[in-house]
Amino acid sequence: MNWKKVLKWIAGPVAIIGIYLGAIEYWVWKWESPHLPLPAQHLAHQDFADLNTPDNLLSQNKIGKNGGGENNWGKKAQQSMVDLAEELQSVSISGAMTLDGELVWAGAVGLARVESEQAANVKTQYRVGSVSKPITAVALMRMVEKGMIDLDAPIHNYLPDYPRYSAEMTARQLANHMAGVRHYAFDLTNFPPTDGLSNVHYPDVNAALSQFRDDDLLFVPGQGFSYSTHGYTLLSAVMQAAGGKPFEELIAELVTDPLGLSQTKAEHLLKNTSNLAGFYTSDGGLYGITPEQNLSNKVAGGGLVSTPTDLVRLGAALLNGTMLERTSFDEMVAVQPMFDGSEPPQYYTLGWRHYETSHIVDKDNKVDVIHHGGVASGANSFLMLVPDHNISIAILTNGKGEKSRGEIQMLAYRLVGMVVKERLQSKDGNDRVASAADGE
Repeated sequence: MNWKKVLKWIAGPVAIIGIYLGAIEYWVWKWESPHLPLPAQHLAHQDFADLNTPDNLLSQNKIGKNGGGENNWGKKAQQSMVDLAEELQSVSISGAMTLDGELVWAGAVGLARVESEQAANVKTQYRVGSVSKPITAVALMRMVEKGMIDLDAPIHNYLPDYPRYSAEMTARQLANHMAGVRHYAFDLTNFPPTDGLSNVHYPDVNAALSQFRDDDLLFVPGQGFSYSTHGYTLLSAVMQAAGGKPFEELIAELVTDPLGLSQTKAEHLLKNTSNLAGFYTSDGGLYGITPEQNLSNKVAGGGLVSTPTDLVRLGAALLNGTMLERTSFDEMVAVQPMFDGSEPPQYYTLGWRHYETSHIVDKDNKVDVIHHGGVASGANSFLMLVPDHNISIAILTNGKGEKSRGEIQMLAYRLVGMVVKERLQSKDGNDRVASAADGE
């Protein structure tokens, strides 16, 4: 055997593979790894909304600009967020909360854009990632109420040309991740090597189906659970066909316009990006710029931008029954059983997760929560509804650090806990007074 010829024959492919792997390693370092120092005192930038707070919500009367007001709950919430931003060295964090339908806190800390040192404010738009899914679910349930779509009809009724099991798959299964559609795939023939970081512009949700429409399903529809953003892209195509207009128009017509949520839009359709945050990785006082993305490949499942204020106003409308009829809301947030009657992974509903948690009060006082988190390129998000206490809270950040996803969720728990514990203490006090009066 002529070893020189063999080595010469394999040298080319090995060199090509080495160059490709090196390019991926450089891409990860440049775009995904924080290596640039954040500006000094970048968290000195704060915005604190000026809101009138009804006296009967808590003991405070006003949330003032820059934290004005004595004994102010909003000020405590703002400081808790600032403390977390300091701990994580976040690029920026923004949050808001409603109590009993009223906006009682909205604030931001840090930089919307690092390069120009543009401060974040309560109108700064962030990528919300998979928090797009519950927004899509609300639009879906409004379509159900209007008789525009049947959750349990085969999607073949709306997309007769869809090639994969369309006669067996339903909108309900797509909304609760039981349709068998795959999630993002890793493909070394593409660069970046995953469709989760696509920068391809798709003119319509039907065009975006090309990413997965010819792929095998992971299981027969209804016979399993697998979280899938692509499943929501297919759901959006079904909704578009049923509604007779572009999916983005359905979101506006059915959800954002009725509530005046002017900052909640599909990112790829933004004409004015002056309020849009930049998106970064961040860790330990360093940041990295994330790669360019075009989110038209996953509008329904991860392509919307919003503000915490918009999100909590949607949450308040859902809790107060002004967005959906009560039966529709209950159906949307009911955990969807598996084919064998067991609970699905993640306690998933139609576009939300729903369970009781001990993180808000303590292990002896679990609180019912309905929520969804989101992870996007350069952003993390969390939206939660607390129906028993009529609370809606949202926390968004434009720095995707290793800990930030879990920590903003825990921040939401802590802030809700402040309110719930105070209300429980107040109730206990009132009960004791009533018992003493009854004993006289």
